Amino acid sequence: MLTYYDHADRNESKIALTFDDGPNPTHTIELLDILNQNKIKATFFLLGKWIEMYPNIVKNIFERGHLIGNHGYSHSKLNENFEKTQQLLKEITGDAPKYLRPPYGDLIYPGLRKLENKIKIIRWDVSASDWKQPGEDFIIDSILKNTKNGSIILLHDGDHKDSKSGRCAQMLKVLPEIIKELKKQYMLVRLDEMKLIPSNLPV
Repeated sequence: MLTYYDHADRNESKIALTFDDGPNPTHTIELLDILNQNKIKATFFLLGKWIEMYPNIVKNIFERGHLIGNHGYSHSKLNENFEKTQQLLKEITGDAPKYLRPPYGDLIYPGLRKLENKIKIIRWDVSASDWKQPGEDFIIDSILKNTKNGSIILLHDGDHKDSKSGRCAQMLKVLPEIIKELKKQYMLVRLDEMKLIPSNLPV
């Protein structure tokens, strides 16, 4: 059985914004400014190939107090070098990540077994499919209607195919409004500030 986490304690009004596929030289910086203006912390699942390209952005994320997780190296559907990304992040931040989100949320990767005892495998229970650029109203409605106590919300500040992609522009445009509405009911925190509830799958 492989243990993973897709939500936290439903009795606590804490939720987590998580962002995949960065760092992105434009969107990640813009996102960090939005989070800072709203005085909240988030969790970033970064790709190794972009970490190598933009180490200073990784440092920026870390120095602003956000949590950094491992999203694999290349976002492959078949195999992933999670350990290489662990090492890259350890060199930049001084500590290896304790949270990992496999590409596509899949639990099929052989490398997960090696890391299972020293890392938490994270999925999600709310997604706005923002990477498809479905429209600003759709993104807002998807998040606000589906979020509940303990939710882990999946968003993207990057693109695994293009390091400079602009596909996250819709999400960034509406994120301040989303945060404003969520803060009326929830505390927005890093994953390590939540009581995560484990699930198991026979993998």
